[in-house]
Formats: sequence, C-alpha cells, structure tokens
Amino acid sequence: MELGYERPEDRPAAPAPLDRVQEFINTRINLRETGDFRDELASPTALRDWLSARGLLPRRAQLGQHDLDRAIAVREGLRAMLARNNDASEATDAEALRALDEAAAMFPLRVSVGAGAEPVLGPAGPPGFEHALAGLLADVVTARSAGLLSRLKACRDPACRWVFYDSSKNRSGAWCSMAACGAASKKRHFTERRRQQRQRG
Repeated sequence: MELGYERPEDRPAAPAPLDRVQEFINTRINLRETGDFRDELASPTALRDWLSARGLLPRRAQLGQHDLDRAIAVREGLRAMLARNNDASEATDAEALRALDEAAAMFPLRVSVGAGAEPVLGPAGPPGFEHALAGLLADVVTARSAGLLSRLKACRDPACRWVFYDSSKNRSGAWCSMAACGAASKKRHFTERRRQQRQRG
C-alpha cells in the first residue's frame, strides 16, 4: 500500500548515490497552477554553480550553452528512463532517451577495482564538466546494480513528473504526493468515467 505523502518534500530522499541524481533531475519543477515550470539550470552560470555547490565541478570552471544543452539532455533523458519505473512514459520520452544515449557516449567512464576487489564504475579524467556528468551517470549504474534504481520514479501525473524515491514496502508509489498529483489523477479518472457513462446512456 502506498504511503499517503501530502507533499513531495515529505517523502524521504533517495539514498546515496541516488540522492544527487534525484536532486539533479528535480532542478526542473513543473508548476501545476500555471502550466509553466521553474528551472534551476536556466543558464550555463546556473549549471556551473549547481555542480560546484555539490563538489562536482571546480568553482572557476567556464561552461557554455553547449554544455548546458548536454546537461539538460542528460537530465530529461534520466527523467524519461525513470518514468518507465512508474508506467509514466510519454510520447516524447523516446527522443529524450536517444538524446541521453548520445550525450552519455561522450562522457568518460571507467571501471576500477577498489580495496574490496569489487569493480566500481566512475568518471575518468581530470575534474571538469564531462567528469561531473559522468559521475552522475555512474551513480545511476551503481544504483541499478544495487537494486535501488527501480525505486526512483517520475511522478505518474503528466503535469508533474517530479522524481521521487518510492520507499513503500511493495514499491507501489505512483505519485509524488497524494494531495496534489494523486487527487488530480483520481479526479481525471472520475471525469472520464462520467463522460463514458453519459456516452453509453
């Protein structure tokens, strides 16, 4: 049974290393009330500041529009991937996944063996923009290997798609919040059933 979280922020954050992946994807927030959105990565400078604040990029790094475009491609591709964990895929997700695949091919990743003789996937090369995004992608692969990635989901409400960590025992979470997205979904289904009943009547 899904826990009835009233607000997305009431949900527990994903465990490391998924927490920073979750935070990265949720830099874009869809605003249900206006149909608009808020984006924390609205400029190359904003992207640099976000990455450097999390220790992923030197503070003096210089990023351009091309870097921002690649970061957005990774973010929205990851959102599309996580939508599949929640039966929340949309028609545009196929293109987002293709863009993610193209972007990921350019990032340096390598497998190393740690002190425990376990293979570890991580970014390669010197610290920089590509190193930072490679680290986020490595976190995704690591979480999948640990069986945690399926719990990270995009909200099933198409007007939201905020990414949440489903901590329910049976992994039944569908919406980031019951008060907003869950209620809106139930209202839509109720309206659709009434419409179908009128058509049959």
